[in-house]
Amino acid sequence: MSLFELLKALHVGCALLSVGGFTLRGYWMVRDNPRLRLRLTRVLPHIVDTLLLASAVGMLVIWQLNPFALSWLGAKIIALLCYIGLGMVAFRFGKTRRARLTAFAMALLTAAYIVCVAFTKSPLGPLAL
Repeated sequence: MSLFELLKALHVGCALLSVGGFTLRGYWMVRDNPRLRLRLTRVLPHIVDTLLLASAVGMLVIWQLNPFALSWLGAKIIALLCYIGLGMVAFRFGKTRRARLTAFAMALLTAAYIVCVAFTKSPLGPLAL
């Protein structure tokens, strides 16, 4: 297995863990589950997301590529920034329950778009299917 393949496997695995963990935390938010306030629940996503980002940067270094040289990578980065912002509203800054739940749902849609862009290699995401 090449270093690139290893980084790609790490990236995909961390992406699954990241979105799965985000979904679980959202479910806990809806249910007012006390697990949402545990230290591990607050720290683990940062570790997973750091590995996710590091593996992406590693692949870009191996490719010797500016991420904005390919439109689909640029679209993923912009969507990732939206996902992060929506997640912050969902779990920290949303003033009402409705605002938090709306931001959570929009973040999940954004994550789905990012996955579609990754599979299709098109900024159109699901429209490219």
